[in-house]
Amino acid sequence: MKKILKTIGCALLAGTLLTAACACGEGGGEGGGGSSSGVASLDDGKFRVALLINGDLGDMSFWDSANEGMTRFQKDHPETDVKIIEMGSSDTTVYESTLTQTANEAYDLIICGTVDMREPLQRLVKKSKYSDRRFLIFDTEIKDGKASEYPSVHSVMFNQNEGGYLAGVVASLLSKEKNSPNTAFIGGAANDIINDFAVGFLQGVKAVNAEKSATLGAYNAFIGDFVDSPKGKTLAEQFYKSDVSVLFAAASQAGIGCIEAAKFTQKYIIGVDSDQYAYYADSAPDKAAVIVTSVVKKVGDTLYEACEKFMAGTLTYGDLETLGVKDGKIGYVDNDNFKSILSAEDRAYVAEVANKIASGEIEVKSGLKRYMSAQERTALFDELNPAK
Repeated sequence: MKKILKTIGCALLAGTLLTAACACGEGGGEGGGGSSSGVASLDDGKFRVALLINGDLGDMSFWDSANEGMTRFQKDHPETDVKIIEMGSSDTTVYESTLTQTANEAYDLIICGTVDMREPLQRLVKKSKYSDRRFLIFDTEIKDGKASEYPSVHSVMFNQNEGGYLAGVVASLLSKEKNSPNTAFIGGAANDIINDFAVGFLQGVKAVNAEKSATLGAYNAFIGDFVDSPKGKTLAEQFYKSDVSVLFAAASQAGIGCIEAAKFTQKYIIGVDSDQYAYYADSAPDKAAVIVTSVVKKVGDTLYEACEKFMAGTLTYGDLETLGVKDGKIGYVDNDNFKSILSAEDRAYVAEVANKIASGEIEVKSGLKRYMSAQERTALFDELNPAK
């Protein structure tokens, strides 16, 4: 996908983004005089924030949520400058040089996400010339269990295992309604975050089996990345054409192929990160119709609120913030389509489960590697997999 440089409030030529790396020693940047270190001054009283997207916009999911939150922040705070830099997913070698160039410019707060940006950010913030910059990394911790080693970075993670659990409950209840013996999970890359979704999903299926006297199985498969939409479609079609009526896909742009498969087979899918029904409702109602609900990870709201905290001087650093159902940052979409597909009794059950997660009555195990071994995770996958 063609890389896009979207500048809000101050237009820049796209060619300037990658032409200057830190080693070039070029000073200057937006709104501030340069210095001998090649790092622009921040002493101009203007709040500037940059969001670096190490992926592609248009996924109708994770990155689009981040983009929406920052775009909304700029609209609500016109006195600030927001730049959104889409780095793409085809060439990961540009990530570090883009981060360095952005840090050289006059941005008070630099935001980036996912584990792919951890090591580049770790290396950058250790350099004293960036000591006046502040950073936020989301969907990962700057270093597992060691956020305090990075006193200029605020880390944000989400309890996506709780969202996965809710998806497992919805998928199981609807599978029972449709007399389907199995459901399925499809992930993008088999990384820590996607495994957390999957582990939560399987726990939700197990809970419905236990409480509803059911024997549902749950297939699991991984696309291998977050961009191969055709492969996502193929995997989903294989499940739909066997014995699956509804599945959950957590695969960013690759998950669009899973939605295509649901439309083609007239089966159901649970969306992820954003309200994917809303994205398709006007442009492709046939796709929207098969999206039962979406598990939402409110990345956009989280970034919006973090920027407001930064402006108020209350954003903290050298720490990890973890957000879930109880914080209103993980949940599911209860819209008219959800109401038309799932019975009132089952919808009430889902709402009760969400409330129990929020209150702590239901504790969902995390699939993150710091909490669950690979052996334990594999055993859970195999336990419910009807192909085993």
